[in-house]
Amino acid sequence: MTTTQTGKPMNQNLKTFIAIFCFIWGVVGVVLCVVNLAQEPAATGNAVLFGALAMMGFVGGWLLTRKPRY
Repeated sequence: MTTTQTGKPMNQNLKTFIAIFCFIWGVVGVVLCVVNLAQEPAATGNAVLFGALAMMGFVGGWLLTRKPRY
């Protein structure tokens, strides 16, 4: 069970909602990255920024959905 800093267990529905939000954030970031790279000339700086934000979303979602290790 995941606990907050106060030691109280985190609501599982809230945890799932935040994880889904992070995965959607990651997908949107990847799409924006590809769109920026497809421009002529390519907006590489924006693409790298959106790619990094997408990875943060995917990692955050993954961390929220993995099983706790005891």
